[in-house]
Amino acid sequence: MLERIGSGKLAAWLAPAKGVGWSVFETLVLLVAAIAVGIWLRPLDPLALDANFRWILLVPILLALRYGSLLGVFAMLCLIGSWFVLQFLGYYIGLRFPEGLMLGGFVITLIAGEFADLWRVRLMRSDSAASYALERLQNLTQRYVLLRLSHDRLEENLLIKPYTVRDALTRLRDLTLEESETVTLPASDDLMSLLAEYCHLQRAAIYPVSGDQVIDTPAAMLGECKPLEQDNALLAYAMDSQTLAHVQQSEHDDVYHGLYLVVAPVLSSSGEINGVLVIERMPFLSINYENLQLLSVLLNFYADVVLSGTDARLLLDRWPELPFHMASEMVALTRLRKDVRVETSLTLFIADDSEQAGLILDALARGMRSLDLAWWINDRVLLMMMPMTGESGLEGFIMRTDNWLQDEFAFMSLRQAGVQFFYRHMDGRDAETQLAELLEAAGV
Repeated sequence: MLERIGSGKLAAWLAPAKGVGWSVFETLVLLVAAIAVGIWLRPLDPLALDANFRWILLVPILLALRYGSLLGVFAMLCLIGSWFVLQFLGYYIGLRFPEGLMLGGFVITLIAGEFADLWRVRLMRSDSAASYALERLQNLTQRYVLLRLSHDRLEENLLIKPYTVRDALTRLRDLTLEESETVTLPASDDLMSLLAEYCHLQRAAIYPVSGDQVIDTPAAMLGECKPLEQDNALLAYAMDSQTLAHVQQSEHDDVYHGLYLVVAPVLSSSGEINGVLVIERMPFLSINYENLQLLSVLLNFYADVVLSGTDARLLLDRWPELPFHMASEMVALTRLRKDVRVETSLTLFIADDSEQAGLILDALARGMRSLDLAWWINDRVLLMMMPMTGESGLEGFIMRTDNWLQDEFAFMSLRQAGVQFFYRHMDGRDAETQLAELLEAAGV
């Protein structure tokens, strides 16, 4: 039971996201079943009107808690209709319609339904915010690992390689953005060349993934590869676990005789699989933790670029100096605001020519939260993006900033300190339009 609660299966069963048709059908079935039980247990009073507790009211109340107030009201209307049907069938002859009972049932059902609707929306927002924070954490972890591996590889290959992993990733990102509008796995040949050079691949292929199905046609190949083995145990394990799998893992069967040595999904930080890399041949000594970790991180970086490539490219085409990470996060936050109303604020600070204003701007940039992102448009203009920050959160930020200015610089506000402040709360429109409106309003 604890596992079901932890995995969310129990909550999904109690409050499922089903279609209207199924909800109406379930309402009718439960109501008919309740009345049938009432006829069986109390033939003279199927609705239990004379009982100490009106058990029949549990049906619309439970339906309201399960599906919301709209289905609860529908269940109460069906219950009212059942009274007249029972009278037509010979029950409750000569009795008046129980107005008080039905009115009270309506009120209780509406309260239960509003409670369910309110908390369903709150849980959706909370889940979306938590998912975004987890995605940011995974993305940050991958970037940290990539940075460490890049420095280690730089120390090893500085004398024989003219460029670093960072340079290669930059070129790969640019090529990916150029092709991301028309190709499922853009710049896959360049990705394969990068993996072959840094991870010592000899024979491998990248296959696109549609849903949970791996497409047989490869997007890129290295060497003479055999056709895809759809029933390969290593491939199935990697797709199910969404992690890199190789022949030396203890989780696999000892008698594995498949074609592949390593299978790695092209997995983004949001958990979406765009493709899968299968390696048929590589040096045995290259199947080690550090090399496979670098392989996985490179594929994850590529997947993140592909996922936000089209929308991020529009921002980068218009503002080439905009950091790519900020552009991709802006696209993701715009999508969250449109889907589940997770709020994000954009703040723009413009310092005048005084040295004091420049110091304040630098201090604001250093004091950002770990979740915030910044773009120095120039040395006097700073744009900050504050995820999960609505009106109240932004007001709190402004109040803390004013108090800090009074304590440190004896200024009452940013404007008095020579720093102009502009902001906007992001809505469901595309990120390019909203950013352009903010910069235009500030005259940047």
